[in-house]
Amino acid sequence: MITVLAAFLFAYYFVNVAKIPYIIKKIWGIPFEKRMKPFDCATCLSVWCAVILFFLPIEVSTFIAIIFGAGFLGQKIK
Repeated sequence: MITVLAAFLFAYYFVNVAKIPYIIKKIWGIPFEKRMKPFDCATCLSVWCAVILFFLPIEVSTFIAIIFGAGFLGQKIK
């Protein structure tokens, strides 16, 4: 279950809080309306992150859940 939570928290933070896809589009000159699936979709990115985290040790998932969970809560509380 920690893997699923870590995947969601990472994807949510990556797409909605840090807005990394927008930074990448700006640097590479990609129009903002053009999609960069799965990197601009929190749902899509969380699925692929879960697949990757499934094959990594549980300590990696725990670390990601703690770090990005703090960012998620901080963004929601502000």
